[in-house]
Amino acid sequence: LTCFSAYRLSAQQDARYSMYMFNGMYVNPAYVGSNGAPSLSAFYRKQWVNIDGAPQSISLSANTALGKRDQYGLGGIAEYDEIGVHQRITGYLAYAYRIKLPIGYLALGVQGGVQYLRSNFTDITPEEVITNPDPVFQENNSVLLPNFGLGIWFNTPHFFAGASAPHLLNNKLKDGQPDVAVVGRQFRHYLASAGVVIGAGQSLKIVPSVLVKAVPRNAPVQFDTNLSFFIKDVVWIGSSFRFEQLFNPESVNGIIGFQFKNGLRLGYAYDYTLSDLQNFTSGSHEVTLG
Repeated sequence: LTCFSAYRLSAQQDARYSMYMFNGMYVNPAYVGSNGAPSLSAFYRKQWVNIDGAPQSISLSANTALGKRDQYGLGGIAEYDEIGVHQRITGYLAYAYRIKLPIGYLALGVQGGVQYLRSNFTDITPEEVITNPDPVFQENNSVLLPNFGLGIWFNTPHFFAGASAPHLLNNKLKDGQPDVAVVGRQFRHYLASAGVVIGAGQSLKIVPSVLVKAVPRNAPVQFDTNLSFFIKDVVWIGSSFRFEQLFNPESVNGIIGFQFKNGLRLGYAYDYTLSDLQNFTSGSHEVTLG
């Protein structure tokens, strides 16, 4: 009976952020330089509070436009991600060539870097209760994974859209052993995003946006839809719905942020889980400083 009861589990590997509209470089390497000025961002996300081993993520990024016509974008991003016994440190440098069009900029971007993955397998089962040890869990594993990604980005003062594959190589996540099959890989993630800024009087801007994430054959397609209000160029208030396969709601979140005159930006997002997981968690928290 056991031989015929196998289930295949699938999920995203990359960390997710609810305030993706403030984290453009994480979504698309062609985003670098699109602000036309130096930009710094920091994010912290604690997902699924009250669940032991749930994901925690920190990302730091910086980018700027270069050249007499801002035709170049240059930036870097670093991330620390933790889930269960796995820790992941990622670092990428990104470059974009920006083409000035009559109505905006079209950018082509590339990024390259490495990801360090460490899995503390010996923490899974206490040594004193192992009577028939599994060789897979007798030593910790660490790998260094080089990778690169591509993206395209178009933006005007009132519209943005882009598509990207942040990492293209399907690296193995574990060093191979003669008697162990390695099936875990760093699968490609494809992202597409778009948004529009709609003026509603002198003191209000309405900003609907969407982010689509796909890992073909390895995870459900996920949709993040957001509607935000930018009041007097100072206060952001918004809400997002996250769907799996378009019609299956996964979570809803609220966002509040402040854009100060000196360029400083603060933001907070709270995710309320709508799936069956809500029985075990009080939700997820995310903060940003830019």
